[in-house]
Amino acid sequence: MLVLGVISILSACSSNAPKLPEFSASGFIADDGVIRMWRLNDAKSQPLVLMVVYSPYKGTGTSVNFFEYRSGALWQIRSQVLNQQSGDIMEQLRFNKNDEVIFMQRVQQNSKIPLSTDEIARWRFEAERILETNTALIVGDVKLYQGHWQQGKVTTCEGEIRDVTFEPYAQNWIESRAKIWHSQLNLAWLESPEGTQLLMVADTDFCRWQPSRDSL
Repeated sequence: MLVLGVISILSACSSNAPKLPEFSASGFIADDGVIRMWRLNDAKSQPLVLMVVYSPYKGTGTSVNFFEYRSGALWQIRSQVLNQQSGDIMEQLRFNKNDEVIFMQRVQQNSKIPLSTDEIARWRFEAERILETNTALIVGDVKLYQGHWQQGKVTTCEGEIRDVTFEPYAQNWIESRAKIWHSQLNLAWLESPEGTQLLMVADTDFCRWQPSRDSL
């Protein structure tokens, strides 16, 4: 896949602290779902907020994670797993200037419990991994777009009409969904120098919750 190629090429050079845009959107396809990311940086290209949305191919366990930074250092993680059957799961971690945990909790079914040492370690690892991956994708000019498809016309959430050419299998999938849903389709896709990749097709409007520079 084009995204995995970009990550492998750029992972070694992502530590060179390139100049990054103030606001960016990117993503990639994981083994069992789709990752979409929005990032806000300060003037020094240091991260302020990284929002990560994971949408599994199967089930209802969509997760929305926020990694928040101060002076480039991680100070808070907020996670919410949206599960309609057993209720949402919310987790939160905060760190001080010495990278020590000063607050942690999981909230599920109105119960609050602390996170285990292994769970804290997992979140630390995930925060480092996803930030490195996101930086590599930005440097590789892999951009995430979301918007609407109707009768072959693609319009982004910002109202821009884009001339997007998907792979034949992706185009066929879009057209087959259009025949079933009989309405405007909602798309998420990637564009990079190596091509275009369809991420998601849905009947729910991504634009209703997509973050902006001001809202993130």
